[in-house]
Amino acid sequence: MLDPSSSHSTESLAQPLDESLDEPLNEPFDIVIPLYCAGWNTQAVLEGLTHHYQPRTIHLITPAPSAAMLESRCPNWQTAPLKIHPEEHFFPDAELTKASLCAELNLEQGSLYSPGWFYQQLLKLGAHEGIPGLSEWFVVWDSDLLPVAAWPLLERGREGLRHTFALLQDNRYGNGAIVSRWGHWISTILGVEAIADPQGTLISHHMWFKQSHLQSFAAQINRYFDSEDHWLRLMMRSANTFGTYGEYWCYASWVAAQAPADLVYHPYGKYGATTERFFDDGTALFSTALGQFLQTQHRSHEAAQRDEFSPSYAEVMAFIQAAYGQDPLPSSLSFESSPRHLKKALESTHIEERRSRWNPRNASAATGFAKLRRIAPAHQGKSS
Repeated sequence: MLDPSSSHSTESLAQPLDESLDEPLNEPFDIVIPLYCAGWNTQAVLEGLTHHYQPRTIHLITPAPSAAMLESRCPNWQTAPLKIHPEEHFFPDAELTKASLCAELNLEQGSLYSPGWFYQQLLKLGAHEGIPGLSEWFVVWDSDLLPVAAWPLLERGREGLRHTFALLQDNRYGNGAIVSRWGHWISTILGVEAIADPQGTLISHHMWFKQSHLQSFAAQINRYFDSEDHWLRLMMRSANTFGTYGEYWCYASWVAAQAPADLVYHPYGKYGATTERFFDDGTALFSTALGQFLQTQHRSHEAAQRDEFSPSYAEVMAFIQAAYGQDPLPSSLSFESSPRHLKKALESTHIEERRSRWNPRNASAATGFAKLRRIAPAHQGKSS
């Protein structure tokens, strides 16, 4: 694990806010979301991002079958303008297909990661190469991260607009061996110190990216390998040697070294301390209780029994407010869809998972779910 004493503190990176400046924060920006598969929570996440941040455009990069399904469903959602990009041929270079890039991998036996997991990271770091007209500053957002009592992405400081994100993962837990490999990739290939924070990790599940920094990042990869091959291929091949890499931490470390004023984040204690992360593929505690809640709100529960279960952000928020009652609302919820989250060893389980009332492995989850079942009768008749 990294030594927190070598960290860049939030205070040293952040410009001071000028409370006297109350002009609207109206910089147009885009949000980019790689989406492995549209899920039961996709509508709520997209509508939530629209509600909190009003992006110019939300770009979804997803497999062709999912793209076709979204094209038919999205027109009825309350979102910012959506543009959907099939991921198989996302990059303009005809040779940089998903299949050809994934073919660069020769993963070690027992790897935790699939080729598609690595490819998603390239979609984030290379989004500006595949989306014409993308804003210079754009937000990459993980598709399973729902903003609830969310943080600002734009703030005004005395020296101008600040692009801010939130640390959402405590650094005391997780797989130390993997974290060590990520840090080794950063220090070796990028030749910079892997940025550390005293409490949170830079694996933040969302982040501002700036195109000029991504271009210099890519150039450094070419320099390290002393190769004219496309940097996307080189980065994918690097996993064969290093075993893994982490897109957010790589980018944050590069910017911290090259342009530290452009890396500004809310400390973990401000928003990360209330976020929750848990498994829910549409059949677990949260979605089940949500479906029951919506049924009492005179919405037909038939959709919850079918693949079309797709609650709106307003519906999800009404349920969250009822479920949490007088308790503080979480800043965000992460809906993990991989069953591997149900098999993690305790020492590799993040605190955001351990403390969640929606974690089916949590000893208090059964008790919490019993209480949630009593929410529904209490709200009968309150909706039109």
